Amino acid sequence: LSSAVKELVENSLDAGATSIEISLKDFGEEWFQVIDNGCGISPNNCKVLALKHHTSKLSEFHDLQSLTTFGFRGEALSSLCALGNLTVETRTASEEVATLLTFNHSGALAAEMKTAQQVGTTVTVKKLFYNLLVRSKEFKRNIRKEYGKLVSLLNAYALIAKGVRFGCTNTTGKNAKSVVLKTQGNDSLKDNIITVLGMNTFNCLEPMSLCISESCEVDGFLSKPGLGNERNQGRCYCLKAHPFDSSTSYY
Repeated sequence: LSSAVKELVENSLDAGATSIEISLKDFGEEWFQVIDNGCGISPNNCKVLALKHHTSKLSEFHDLQSLTTFGFRGEALSSLCALGNLTVETRTASEEVATLLTFNHSGALAAEMKTAQQVGTTVTVKKLFYNLLVRSKEFKRNIRKEYGKLVSLLNAYALIAKGVRFGCTNTTGKNAKSVVLKTQGNDSLKDNIITVLGMNTFNCLEPMSLCISESCEVDGFLSKPGLGNERNQGRCYCLKAHPFDSSTSYY
């Protein structure tokens, strides 16, 4: 779940979104949705949008040397098509109306229709793993654990993405909606920490900045002496705007 939403959130950031809303039904078991106000998807790319190894983020091989986007392999939407039911609703600034795209499990465009939506993109995935019986049972059994991973991931992006408003809601039972995350799109790491983690946590931190080499700098906040803990809980690491798990990193 967290890996799937991660790819969609990064697509939204690559599209220049300043507002990203994540909605979940039953912790993501029934469906999950990512809504952004980014640039939208060009009509020229709609037919190949979910095909494997298709991307608009690279046009030539040497573009890899100057890549500034999160992803470029063109596999995320294709994988989601194979594992669930994918729809994409999108509109660019040059279009008067939006287009709702429905894809089959091979990533081919199965249907499209015009809809009313603001500029941006909405990606909805329903019944993840429903066509894989064993994976589906495992997913449902561990849904709370997967949900916890997702919340931690969204908190990490909300901390490091400056100028981007994040929101996340989860609907359970009879449409009982709870707000999981809500930020204001602050322009500084300090303000993001206060919004996401709270003032009490921020007061336990102090800023740090290291220049390791001309091409490597480390900035952030560390626990004040005597206020940290030996466990990895509550820590957030980021490399070039990418959150990562330090326990699985290799140096």
